[in-house]
Amino acid sequence: MIEVQKVLPEGMIFVRINYILTTMVRAPVVAVCFLLLTLSSFVQYAIGSSPKVLDFTIYADGTTHVFYQTDVDPQSPDFILNVYGSSIENLVVQDENGTLLSSKMNTNTVTVATLGASAIKVDYDTPDLISKNGKTWTFHVNSPTDYSILLPKNTVIVGMSTSPLNMQIVDDQSLISLPSGASDINYVFGVLGTSQTATLAIQKAQDFINTLNSTGVKTPMALAKLSEARSDFNQGKYSDAESLANSAKNLALQEQQTTISKPSTDSSGNHTQNNLNDNMSIYLLTGGVIAAAVAGIIIVKKARTHKIITSNEIPKSDSYIPPEKEEIYKLKPELRQDDKEIIAFISEKGGQVYESELRKKFLMPRTTMWRAVKRLEREDVVEIEKVDQQNLIKLRKMEDQK
Repeated sequence: MIEVQKVLPEGMIFVRINYILTTMVRAPVVAVCFLLLTLSSFVQYAIGSSPKVLDFTIYADGTTHVFYQTDVDPQSPDFILNVYGSSIENLVVQDENGTLLSSKMNTNTVTVATLGASAIKVDYDTPDLISKNGKTWTFHVNSPTDYSILLPKNTVIVGMSTSPLNMQIVDDQSLISLPSGASDINYVFGVLGTSQTATLAIQKAQDFINTLNSTGVKTPMALAKLSEARSDFNQGKYSDAESLANSAKNLALQEQQTTISKPSTDSSGNHTQNNLNDNMSIYLLTGGVIAAAVAGIIIVKKARTHKIITSNEIPKSDSYIPPEKEEIYKLKPELRQDDKEIIAFISEKGGQVYESELRKKFLMPRTTMWRAVKRLEREDVVEIEKVDQQNLIKLRKMEDQK
């Protein structure tokens, strides 16, 4: 390793130091590689920790459906995400192509085997986000990013701890966009059409508008809508009066948010800061790509050795021919209209769907959809199979129905 050249008269030893110099030159290169690998891990964490989409759909029975979508590092074999609630049901994880991914549930997290995916979509149900006190239901969540909430039909919002970013009515359901952070939404299920409920709705709307006006928020649209509610009440149209009063309160919320979210005049400063943030993101992503190239091949090969993926596209069997929905309607003329809609959707999907797809399509609570599926099973219209801990709903063959 150290070559002895000659011994000088004074007894000194002359050595060749080529190996030492080479090692000194290589050390900074190794250090840079480790630094880039660290930056790559940081980029993965920064991308994966904040979801791009976070939606909550609240069902009438107090169950909440959570939809979560985020980017992940395709070079990392695993991704850990935090879940909302400790009781998780009907968990489905897919990549950007709709392929089901293997996942493992821990206490408050889910470990997903991404296996080359660049984005994941997560669906699950939980009863832990809703509490009830008397007739008032309360939704509570603490989110690191902006999110949306879809409330059940025939609900009236009676309290909100956070001003919404946006609020609209979609198919008679309140769709609310809220900023990141902790928030509580209190709501009740209203019974329309009585003098008492209409009076209560008008009074609550008036109190809420008065509170906003006392803080300097102008609510001309809400006041006009409330005036219509009072007019209908005087004419004995209690149902219309209550609906208008609730609309007045929702308009007041929107007008409050419009006042709060007026654009700032310091646009140049914002643009400068955004440019700096964009440049920093580019540097970090570039470093991550370079580092990933060093270890990417090894990681991908290792991941492929234990790759377990179940396709979201249900494998088709040559022996299975789904029946036509018209033939089912002819054989079962006593079917309810909502049952026919479920059959039509399954038929469009090739005769087979997961129960979670049905709940997402028809926005039904888990228990309600399960009762509908079991009702169709009793009618010999569908059969239920267990596939990867999910319920696969299949239309029965025509020869099985006759």
